[in-house]
Amino acid sequence: MVLAAEARLWVQFGCIALVALAAWRVGGGPERALAATLLAMVLSDQVYHLAFEGLRFVPAAPAMHLAIDVSALLAALAVALLANRIYPLWFAAFQLIAVLAHVANDVAPGVASLAYRILYVGPSYFQIMLLAGGIWLHRRRVRRHGPYRPWRTSSSLSPAIRHRSWPSG
Repeated sequence: MVLAAEARLWVQFGCIALVALAAWRVGGGPERALAATLLAMVLSDQVYHLAFEGLRFVPAAPAMHLAIDVSALLAALAVALLANRIYPLWFAAFQLIAVLAHVANDVAPGVASLAYRILYVGPSYFQIMLLAGGIWLHRRRVRRHGPYRPWRTSSSLSPAIRHRSWPSG
């Protein structure tokens, strides 16, 4: 069972690494930011386990995993709100599911460990697929229509609308 879990981690890390390389090669700013978020999640988890696994007193792992997931949620939300794309909203929603899995496990400790694991680990697979799809769609759009802005800007009102007052306008 441990061997299968370790193999799953290596496959997942390999997929994240491939998607991250694609994001840095052909992706835009949002793709790179989300790839960095995925890499930071995986690497911070591995560093935590390497640093504390051999010690007799290990700080609560669920609290550390919650901190990693909340940090990733904040980063994903920032990208989702600022990116000129739709899929980062889905990426952030899947990260929210992972954070809520921790909350559900704390509120109801009797939750089956398999259900907790599915809710905690499962969203990352969808995030990898979303990011891969986002990179592909970005590349396709650049090929068809040329470069476009990666981030939203605060839209300035057109001159005709700018001078109208709100109640009448």
